[in-house]
Amino acid sequence: MTPPGTARSKTAFVLGRQARDGFSLVEVLVVSGVIGLLLALSVPGLVATSPSRKSAIHEVSGFLENARSRAMASRSEMVVAFADGAFPGDGAYRSYALFTLEGEDDDRAEEGTLRQLTPWKNLPPGVVFGLGEHFEVPGGTAFRTLFEVPERRDFAMPSATPGSDGGTSPLPSLHFGPEGGVLFPAFSDADALHLGVIEGFYSRERGAVELTATRPGIMGTGTYASGECLEIGFYTGRSRILTD
Repeated sequence: MTPPGTARSKTAFVLGRQARDGFSLVEVLVVSGVIGLLLALSVPGLVATSPSRKSAIHEVSGFLENARSRAMASRSEMVVAFADGAFPGDGAYRSYALFTLEGEDDDRAEEGTLRQLTPWKNLPPGVVFGLGEHFEVPGGTAFRTLFEVPERRDFAMPSATPGSDGGTSPLPSLHFGPEGGVLFPAFSDADALHLGVIEGFYSRERGAVELTATRPGIMGTGTYASGECLEIGFYTGRSRILTD
């Protein structure tokens, strides 16, 4: 015969053990706080490795290498044009296309008829080509982006209105020769030129590239864009990705 009170004691023990197997409200709040803190600390890292910006720099690098390879394979001259503020629509500082140069004069490689080989491609939304001022560069380093080189070529522009002629406009460009090197523009003070992509947009009202993501300078001064940069060798025409 079971002694009086035994069943109640076992039941109380089981219920107590089940209660201890769960989490108290305080424990849940503490864990939630820790998770929130970790997420907050990880946000800068996520911003610094924007997938669209990373994919953009690789796409541009691949596009330039394809232009260089086509120039060498066909023993012809390939030209990659880049849109600046004169470009219509939302392509300003975002669009680029491949052309070939036909009927050029051997004495003046910049002359000839340009024939477009690819449609104008765009960088992902929220990403634009940057300028030298957007990147932190050690003192004494010769650093200039393609958009800051004064030499330009005239390219046929897409029309802002369907069915109309878009005309031509001088744009920055890279001209690859049959040997793979860069024929135009000339590099006056360095053996490489740079092409950067940053998080931002082009403001037609201000006529300038506006930043949407920035970081403090690692050398203790200034604020710079969150971006990546290509270094393009003059003699080889090859591009190398530099992470800013």
